[in-house]
Amino acid sequence: MRERKGDIIRFFVWMRNGVAFCTTWFLILVLAYNYICGNPTISTEGLIKMVFWIIGGVFIFNLFFSGFLIIKWRFIKRLTLFMMTISLYECLGFYWLGFFSAGGTAIQWLLFVVLILVLYFICIAIYHNYSKKQGEIYTQALRKYQEKRSRER
Repeated sequence: MRERKGDIIRFFVWMRNGVAFCTTWFLILVLAYNYICGNPTISTEGLIKMVFWIIGGVFIFNLFFSGFLIIKWRFIKRLTLFMMTISLYECLGFYWLGFFSAGGTAIQWLLFVVLILVLYFICIAIYHNYSKKQGEIYTQALRKYQEKRSRER
């Protein structure tokens, strides 16, 4: 029970931190976009939509990575299903927020898919390198422990 309580607390802490970070980041992007395009105002409706979109995205992330609902999946499976889900969510959100207004061309969709795949494979490479280093550290600690135990005998 204590572990589940910790998962629930972690879920809500990640929600709070994720929403705060993403709202700040997207607000900076919207401000930069409006400044570059010469738009002097940001609509209240647009900001409300953006905040709800962010809450949904952070919620999806937390479902896959916090351990609250999905417990036994390995990282690669979590990442793969998360990337597919968040990509679809992004597309729907971009239409809802008005960034996408038409169906888009095949080249635009191809660029979007390629960008998602590149980011996915970068995540896989980072995870692979991290896992390799952690495995080496674990192996060294295990060897030291085994040597210590053999000397004690």
